[in-house]
Amino acid sequence: MERISLGFDINTEEILSKTSFLSYHIATYNAVNGELGMADGPVTVDEIFDYINDLKHEGVVTDMPSITKLDVLLTFRLLLKTGLGKQTTNNLAILSN
Repeated sequence: MERISLGFDINTEEILSKTSFLSYHIATYNAVNGELGMADGPVTVDEIFDYINDLKHEGVVTDMPSITKLDVLLTFRLLLKTGLGKQTTNNLAILSN
């Protein structure tokens, strides 16, 4: 799959790519939790980071970007700022569904 430039500098495009990738997989993680009856439980940075690493090691996702915990934390922050998540504690490392 060819990468399409959005007209931003390389760093901005990398951040946007990681954020969109993580947003999708956070939503998927939340949907699975909802199906398992854990829809109201908070999701942590560590949970998402582990989930992403599981996907990577199982070979489920091809062309996966290199994701750090800081990337997950930044995505949580952006989801909160845009109103797509809610913070249940003062600990930013936890995001509610």
